[in-house]
Parts: sequence; C-alpha cells; structure tokens
Amino acid sequence: MIRLENLSKSFPDGNLFSNVNLSLKYGMRAGLVGANGTGKTTLLRIMLGKVVPDSGGVQMEKSTSIGYLEQDIISGSNRSILEEVLASYPEVRDLEGKMFTLSEAIANEPGNDTLIKDLGRIQNRFEALDGWMLEEKSKKILSGLGFTDNNFTEPMNVFSGGWRMRVALASLLIQEPHILFLDEPTNHLDLEATIWLESFLSDWKGGMIIISHDREFLDRSVNHIIEIDLKKVTLYHGNYSNYKRNKVLRLEQHRSAYKNQQKQIKDTEKFIERFRYKNTKATQVQSRVKMLEKMEKITVPTEDNQVMNLILPQPSRPPLNLAFCKNVIKYYDNIKVFNDMNMVVNRGQKIGLVGYNGAGKSTLLKMLAGVEPVTSGEVQIGSNVSRAYYAQHQLETLEPDDTVFDSIQKVSTSWSKTEIRTYLGSFLFTGDEIEKLIKVLSGGEKARLALARMLMEPSHLLLLDEPTNHLDMVSRNVVETALVQFTGSIVCISHDRHFLNKVTNLTCEVSGGTIHIFDGNYEYYIWKKGEGATDLRLKSKVKTESKSKSDYQQQKKIRNRLAWIGKRFKTIEKELDEQRIISQNPAYADDYELLQKTMETMNVLEAEYLELMEEEETLQ
Repeated sequence: MIRLENLSKSFPDGNLFSNVNLSLKYGMRAGLVGANGTGKTTLLRIMLGKVVPDSGGVQMEKSTSIGYLEQDIISGSNRSILEEVLASYPEVRDLEGKMFTLSEAIANEPGNDTLIKDLGRIQNRFEALDGWMLEEKSKKILSGLGFTDNNFTEPMNVFSGGWRMRVALASLLIQEPHILFLDEPTNHLDLEATIWLESFLSDWKGGMIIISHDREFLDRSVNHIIEIDLKKVTLYHGNYSNYKRNKVLRLEQHRSAYKNQQKQIKDTEKFIERFRYKNTKATQVQSRVKMLEKMEKITVPTEDNQVMNLILPQPSRPPLNLAFCKNVIKYYDNIKVFNDMNMVVNRGQKIGLVGYNGAGKSTLLKMLAGVEPVTSGEVQIGSNVSRAYYAQHQLETLEPDDTVFDSIQKVSTSWSKTEIRTYLGSFLFTGDEIEKLIKVLSGGEKARLALARMLMEPSHLLLLDEPTNHLDMVSRNVVETALVQFTGSIVCISHDRHFLNKVTNLTCEVSGGTIHIFDGNYEYYIWKKGEGATDLRLKSKVKTESKSKSDYQQQKKIRNRLAWIGKRFKTIEKELDEQRIISQNPAYADDYELLQKTMETMNVLEAEYLELMEEEETLQ
C-alpha cells in the first residue's frame, strides 16, 4: 500500500532520520513511537504528502484512500454532529437526494421506464455504499466515542475542541479508508472511549499508522511498531510489549556494535599516528585516513529510563482525613450529577476516579478543588491541608510570551536560579530550552511545564485531571515514578490504564449519582467487577469437579497429565536455554532475522510455560 524508499529529512538543527526504507501493507496496524522531537509527526506528514523529504520518496497505489486525524483542534459548524459525520460521505447524501427526487417523479409518471431505470441504477450504487446502514453505523461510532442519543442533533459548534475531535474521528472511521493516520487520538478521549476505540481498531482490516504514548492502548490496537530512535527508523513485529522486549535485544546489539567501532577507530587512529611520518607506510596511512572519513559513525546508544529523574517536594504529615464530601447533591441546570454522595480522602490514599462519560468525575474533582460549588451538602478540607489542582485546560493558563524559565520564576517564592534550572532539568528542559517562549512549545512541552508549575510547592492533596495528556512515554515514566514516591494523597482522572495501575491504590467508580469504592488499582477494579471473579469461579468449578471424581480411571488420567506437564517443563527450559545462547552469541549480532525468530520462539515457549503452570495448579 505504501512504500518509503531511501527517505531522509533534516531540520536546521540536524538530521531527523535518513535512508528510511519501509513498507506498510494491507492489514498492518503500526504504532509510531519515539521521544518528543524525533520526527514522528514529520514522518507521518511526509507519508501524507504534506511535508517534502530532503531525499527519497513515498510510493502509494493511486486507488488508496486515506483518513487522517491531526492533533489540532477542529473548528465547529452549524450542522449537527450526526450530519457532520454523514457529510464525510457526500456521494451517499447526493444519491439519497436523487432517489427522493426520482421517487416523486415516478409517482407522477408511473409508466416512465427511463425514470425507473435511473432509480434502479442509483439505488444499486446506494446499496453498494451501504447507504441504508450509514446513519445507524454513524450513531454506533458516535455512541462508542461518548456521545448520547440527545447529542446527535446538537450543532457541532456548541461542543468543546476535544469533543469536536471525537466527531472528526467518527467521520474518519465511518469512511473505512484503506489507511488510517491517527496523531494522538486518545488525548481527547476518556477511559471508556479509549477502550472502545482500541477494540474498534483491533478489528481494523486496512492499514493504520498511529502516534500514541498510551502503552495499554498500543498493546491492544496495533500489530507492528515503527520506532524512530538514534536517527533511524526500525520496524518491529508485534504490539508495544513485544517491541520493548525486542528493543532490549537491539539495544544490546547496538551497544556491542558501538563498542567494536570505537575500538576500531581508536586502533586505526593509533596506526595513523604511529606511522604518519614513515614513507614506507604512507599508502597504508592514507588508506586508513580515507576509511575513517568514509566510515558511517554509530550513534552513542541511549536508554529511556536514564533521561530524567524527578523528585517532588514532599509535604508535612497531614491529618488522617484530608477531605470529605458529606451528603453532597449537585445539579447542572436540571441534570442531577450527585445525589446524597459521601466520600472521604484519607492520608496516603492515591485514588483513581473511573466511570462512564458524564458520570461526574471531573465535577467531583472540581468540588474537591474548590472551583465548583455544591448544590447542597458540603465538601470540607482538613485543617492546614494544602491542595493543588491540575485541570485539562491548565495549558491555556500559561503566558505565551513568557519563557520557560520566567514561567517557573513567577510562581517560585525563594528558589535560586540554579535551583530553578535543576528543577526544570528534571522535567526535560535543559540548556537553551529554558529560554524558549511558551508560544513556540509543543503540546507535550506545555504539559510538562504546567505540571512543573503546579508541583513546585509541597501539597498534601494533588487533584489531577488527565495529567499525562500530551506527555511522551519518557515523561510519563518519570511522572509516574515521582507520584508513586509522593508521600501525600492523590485523586486523579486518567484514561491511561498503565498510569492508574502504577500510581493508584484505591479506585472510586462514579456512577448513578454516587461513588463505589474498590480497594485496589484499576487492574483490581476490573477483576473485582467480574472478569477475575469469573476466572476464579471457573477454576473453583474445575477443582470441585476433579475432587468429586471417585473412579480410578479419572484420577489416573489426571496423574498422567501432571507427569507429562512436569516433563514438558524440563523440555521448555532446555529449549529456552538454547535460544538464549543463540541470542547472546556475538557471531549473530547483525543477523536480525535470526534474532527476531529466536525472540519469537522464546515468546511462544514462555507463553506455553505459563499456560501449563495454570493448568497444573488447576489439576492439583
């Protein structure tokens, strides 16, 4: 479908990538990953023909249809959101109008064969485009993205930018183009819509390239990863977790290649220096000088987890109860959001708020922050408890003509310039970057700066609404680690399940005008809601049935199976050892095909080992 041939692109401050050769075939759903500034969006726009490469080109079949969702906010219109989605199929709307006109004409001239033939031809085309089901499919997609039936007739321009992005996404999905290009689609989705979208995309039959920093989302929606790193573009098979495992192997290979080349360069330079002035060695010296000049230098290997280390200012010990809601009732106009809701935030709790769109998660956070009043009841904050609130619109509060340094200095009370520089460095603002004007920062950089401003002063209670939006994976890792180490309490909303699982220790489901508490992170919440309980009941049933079997033949069958599993364990362990020897053999360092096959074999063996362990536990 798409082929990149010898593609190169550079900006005034250096190369982004070079000699990119890549093919995207039908059915490949690829996640495009890499640190901020490596050129992900640029590569995407080159494939779309919106950016011209320095060299090389993009080959695409002429019949290939493309759908593209940008990061930029979509403008509104007076059309309803349903009409906006249907407008993405102008031919269907045109055919629908023609069918109506012809039907009226035939009613007046029932014997006109020409009109009847024209209607039949247009109806055939309309049916071929699945026109009868188009409105129903549009409603289904809009519902999946969080819109209610009542929203379908509302004009698009009454919705916020994030909701307009959802309409734009629905317009793309309904068209079913050959290739989807999606740039950070989950930034404007809540958790429920994110889960719906990943399920929808996991069944996508065409091609897809998606930029996302949500690991769980990538794991469930893609089958390839395209990585931009060290100014090279590499294609990996499998989802994000597979890519991370293979990346470790590639990094080790790259490190070995770098060390070998550095040794070769050093030895060559020694030879040149030693024999530079000997006439008998002049030819050999010149040969080695030219070799060094032509040598393509291997870039110094880097590792994501060594980039940034964020240490948050820690608060003093607070009282046991930091905040509580008592008999809270909340209305928006005539809509009741909360009805006699009670909640307590205790010392050390890190709470994730979950629930369907419109259930009141952001409203609850705003009431705890004191920026939204209750209709009746009360929200109280503990004595001498300090709180900090990070809202989704926090980026808009930054002064565009301030520099990064100025923005922090304005809210710092007694920090020296060195302390501010060090603090900004922990948020990936180093060197001249602290002198950048806010108006030229990317969305990810603004998000980092807004978080940095909010987290400067030690707070007992952090109230966070989608704090990882726009952050790349490196930044997310560090923010997650810092919040895990944070000694205060947190109440947060996030559609990033990895973030919720790592940071939170309590989950509050907001639904039906109240809250339901689950004593664990998001993974525990899902398990408690039924998935894990179902598995447990099935295992319990198997065990009970096994024990109830009194006849000798059944017991013998179980013993034989357990014996076979024990032997199979030993065989798998032996095969894994053999594959590890191959993967660690320097002789195969450049044989990527063999190493890829080795890694896939190890993954299959490890998966079988885990399955057998579960079976053994059940049988026992």
